Amino acid sequence: MYRIMNLPALALMLIVSAGCTKDPGNNTTLTIEDMLVKNNEITGWVYSGSGWIANNGSELTQQINGGAELYIKYGFTEAASQLYHGTINDISCEIGLTVYNLGTAENAVALFEDPDLGLTSALIWSDNPAGTVAKYIRYSGVSQVLCLYRGNYLVYLTMDYDTEESLSILKQFAYNVDEKVKQVID
Repeated sequence: MYRIMNLPALALMLIVSAGCTKDPGNNTTLTIEDMLVKNNEITGWVYSGSGWIANNGSELTQQINGGAELYIKYGFTEAASQLYHGTINDISCEIGLTVYNLGTAENAVALFEDPDLGLTSALIWSDNPAGTVAKYIRYSGVSQVLCLYRGNYLVYLTMDYDTEESLSILKQFAYNVDEKVKQVID
């Protein structure tokens, strides 16, 4: 024989049991693609093309043929890349952003310090940098590279223009990605 419980008692039980459950907090897991700057996340900078994701060395080789071996050497596990288009002083510019997961922090540091990455003449970003360490290179008004690492992630940014304003925009991209990386490693 079944018994029907009265509604006030059922409501009380639901309220009490809800108060006894553990709050799981923010368990959102970001994918490598989630770490990229979103379309217009930085005002005026929109996707240029569809970008790419690589989940193994073969896929990475398809995307950066001739450059993949260096990343694979340092434990590459996955990467995501996106191009962005915007303007600076009415000049059309493009930013390339790639986030690499190298499996361990040691691998990320080793790659960052490898001369083959091309950062040997780079300046250290010392005034409130993104990442654990960040460096940038400016190529005489033509282009720039900014690279940083945090934990097992290496972030590589390029821009086809070089002014103080464009460096500031690259740094904003770096800050935005670094905040997302922190969510994953902290």
